[in-house]
Amino acid sequence: MGDTGRTDSDRSKTGESDALDPGLFARRLEELFRTVPGPNGRAYSAKAIAARSTERGFRLGESYLSQLRSGKAKSPSFRTVEGIAAAFGVDVHYFLEDRAAQRTRDEIDLMRLQADTNVQLAAFRLAGLSSDSVTVVNELIKVLREQQGLPKDPPDVIAAGLSDSKPSADSRLRVVGDRPED
Repeated sequence: MGDTGRTDSDRSKTGESDALDPGLFARRLEELFRTVPGPNGRAYSAKAIAARSTERGFRLGESYLSQLRSGKAKSPSFRTVEGIAAAFGVDVHYFLEDRAAQRTRDEIDLMRLQADTNVQLAAFRLAGLSSDSVTVVNELIKVLREQQGLPKDPPDVIAAGLSDSKPSADSRLRVVGDRPED
């Protein structure tokens, strides 16, 4: 089962390795607590994650999880790491590899968007509109982002190669009531 009461010396006696950087592990765990939305759209508590981990077959105590989160407990077993990853719904490699951590961050961003009912509502309202209408809405979003001091496109849109650096002439927004010059 889990290793809720085991110490570092117990692990070294059983031959378990300390492959994880404990500081990095604590930082990544804290990042999950800060960024992964729960079913209600709010951040998970240590109690909720401990319960979710246990429900998935990885016994984990809330106090041990809090120690891992703060960095006081430094060497979780791989099984504990698996349980925490399962509880958050992320790949266990998030804790082990930088590329996997970045993929997980991207997935968390998507989960946050999916949990945001206003974003969902806007996406659903786009369904059925013509391609030209969707283009107009996308251009309007870019204008609104710039007005709020944000880049026209979020970094993940740029990274995916979905950003167009210059809008085409026919996709530029015009103020309602403006008439093209003759």
